[in-house]
Amino acid sequence: MGVKDRKAREFKRREDDILSTAFQLLTEMEPAQMTMELIAEKAEIGRGTIYKHFKSKDEIYARLILNRRERFIKSLQQIDEEEIGRIPRLMRCYMDYCLEDKQAYGVHKRCDSHCIRENLSAEILEALQKQQRDKTELVKSILVKAMGKEIENSDELLHYTCAAWGMQRGAIDAFLENRFEGTVLDEEKYFKIVEQMFLGGMPVIFQ
Repeated sequence: MGVKDRKAREFKRREDDILSTAFQLLTEMEPAQMTMELIAEKAEIGRGTIYKHFKSKDEIYARLILNRRERFIKSLQQIDEEEIGRIPRLMRCYMDYCLEDKQAYGVHKRCDSHCIRENLSAEILEALQKQQRDKTELVKSILVKAMGKEIENSDELLHYTCAAWGMQRGAIDAFLENRFEGTVLDEEKYFKIVEQMFLGGMPVIFQ
């Protein structure tokens, strides 16, 4: 291995260590409490070293968002290639993304809400925007294939996409943030009912 390759590997390893340290800190504290000095201390590197990789906490937030969302997009790509059962798989994919690692989901949400886009480099900002576009297009593609080609060019498609995404995220966040006035709900039963409501509509009693 040449000197250039070795330096590149070391640079990547150190960058991964910074991100891993920031992630761990964000599982223990709010973003406002996390400082570059604290990251440097926990990662056992100099504060100036962090700035060789990230210009601000916002760039760290953005990279954590990019890394986690990329796994979700790969799952969406698999669903898009399937022939049947796309809607149930889409729902289950998103539930798993949020619930399999609740800690990681919480960190992702906090990073997303605290990341100031104006502080990002043009490169990182474009990567975030492209990833968001890719995610939206994949969801739309899945819906088109599941609901029929007649909706492909309809203005309603975007509304279907946003409404479905918003309702499912709302159901998940309401559960994770315990917004039911202290009521303890069984997780498996709750999300099974959420899935049934999405796929089969609300029970008559609620209509």
